[in-house]
Amino acid sequence: MTGWMMRRPPVSVGTDKAAYVEAMFDGIARRYDFMNRLMTGGLDVAARSVTVEALYPELVQTAVDIGCGTGDLAFALAKRAKRARILGIDFSARMLDHAAIKGALGSTSDRVKFLRGDGMRLPVADGSTDAVVSAWVLRNVVDVSQVFSEAFRILRPGGRVAFLELTPVRSKWFGPLFRLYFHGVVPILGRWLSGQGQAYQYLPESVDRFPDAETLGEVLASAGFPDVTVRRLAFGTLALHTGTKPVRSAAVPGVEGRARGTDVQAGPPSLGRGVEAGPLTLRWPVDAETWNDSVAQLDSPHALQSWEWGEFRRQSGWVPSRVLFERGGRPVAAVSFLRRATPVPGWGVGYVPKGPAVDSRADDVWPEVLGHISRIARDTRCIFVKIDPDVEADRTEIRQAMRRVGFQPSRQQVQYPSTMIVDVDAPDEILLSRMKATWRRYIRKAQRDGVNVRVSADTSDVARFMGIYRETANRDGFIVRPDNYYSRGLDVLRPSARASIWLAESGSELLAGAVILSHGTRAWYLWGATSQRGLEMHAMYLLQWEALRGARESGCTSYDMWGAPDDMGDEADPLKGVAYFKAGFGARHVSWVGALDYVVNPALNSLWLEAVPRAFSVLRKLRGERTGHAVVVPG
Repeated sequence: MTGWMMRRPPVSVGTDKAAYVEAMFDGIARRYDFMNRLMTGGLDVAARSVTVEALYPELVQTAVDIGCGTGDLAFALAKRAKRARILGIDFSARMLDHAAIKGALGSTSDRVKFLRGDGMRLPVADGSTDAVVSAWVLRNVVDVSQVFSEAFRILRPGGRVAFLELTPVRSKWFGPLFRLYFHGVVPILGRWLSGQGQAYQYLPESVDRFPDAETLGEVLASAGFPDVTVRRLAFGTLALHTGTKPVRSAAVPGVEGRARGTDVQAGPPSLGRGVEAGPLTLRWPVDAETWNDSVAQLDSPHALQSWEWGEFRRQSGWVPSRVLFERGGRPVAAVSFLRRATPVPGWGVGYVPKGPAVDSRADDVWPEVLGHISRIARDTRCIFVKIDPDVEADRTEIRQAMRRVGFQPSRQQVQYPSTMIVDVDAPDEILLSRMKATWRRYIRKAQRDGVNVRVSADTSDVARFMGIYRETANRDGFIVRPDNYYSRGLDVLRPSARASIWLAESGSELLAGAVILSHGTRAWYLWGATSQRGLEMHAMYLLQWEALRGARESGCTSYDMWGAPDDMGDEADPLKGVAYFKAGFGARHVSWVGALDYVVNPALNSLWLEAVPRAFSVLRKLRGERTGHAVVVPG
């Protein structure tokens, strides 16, 4: 069969490829949809659905379909993007005739319009559309880079592109089988069923001459899209290329260092607590300064959603991607999505640590934000994605929104689902009055005994801190990770003041230490340790008091002491002593919604839940890689 295929003369398109392709599609327009379904076994429908989802359709208000053909992709997008107006452009008049007929019979005809035109010279204004999409078109144009440039031109900043195209198959076992079908069977079917054998001989030959998926991705990136992703579909026969147009920056009055897209529109009147209503805009990619500043503006920022935390976790194999949601030029939500590869080829796991961070003054954006997270998980082939936002457990409306999108309570918690928080937006005398009398006495006694507390500025203090951290772990029975895990984290977090090391000393002797995180108006007690003599001198009481005051002076209004029993009355809970210590500072108990999972691959997820944790548990114990917090009980 291969020899027979090679003996056939190649299809000649002549010197005017555009004219040849136009005539070819005019000739096959009547049977085009039927042949697509037949040749792909219906996979073309699924591929269009994946392409539509890659555009984040709930955020799309205007879109252009380049080479729309008979309109299937434009109609699929209209069904998912309920508010969108879509323009389909094609240079085959016969294909557009069939698209118009289908549109007249459908329910989206008022939102989908068709126009004859050329993908290399789009009749669309600069920066006027939210999304550009195309399927099975690029092989047929004279200059692919010009099409990409036109897409970039008409997109607004933050807009998305999604190009679906056939691509050479790389699989050593499937490739020959597919070539046999594609080069042998397809032309015969095309000749018998459409009467246009040459068109269906041109189809596989055009793929052979076309750049592979990775090369095409480079061409798309060179058109101005810095974040191109390539996803192979249908056993590697299709490639979906997606990208986002960078946001041009402009100063926002009253916010130093802030950046926003120039396309932001003023929304309707305020929701009542300072965040304007109106359409959401998506910003991606984002630079470090803009990201941190935007997250800090939310009323519930978290340090684990900071830029630095993502870079810290990158060192352990997690790859961060970050997306801001804005409304009226103001941030309303942030998603720092971490992905890590698994031993299963091609599959990873996703995690949004202590996120997404969503402003409580814009609770209506939760469905869009959660939908975006689930799409990232699918697009990047995550077995599942886990979220654990700082949303209090009694927020039933948000929990319901999570379930509607498909997030279910997780069997595996990563962070503590409950915590103790001290409100620090008050002067010293009020903070002290909220404490237990014994705690105030211990603080004064530590001061009288010569305990001094300082914030470390010396890198050598990391090793000193780790010394008493391991002493505390041995005494209280928890296992810690290797020292370089903590030193790498502090190397990333300290320069930006995202983390600080607080030390309590007596002369040159280190008695207690704590790593404190901060972001926006919140601070967190992350890691802590006390030597045996430090326990006797109540050093941690004074250290925590000074850390509370330091958080307040830096502009924080809350100090999260990180971790507590779910049931404060459960005497058997191992965190009971920790909670008793924290409550003495006037901390209130808060229960979060806990971790929730969106499962992409149920079979692999079941394996992950059963077999993988057992294997990882053994490895962590062998390596000493389990974290814990120091247990400090009054003596």
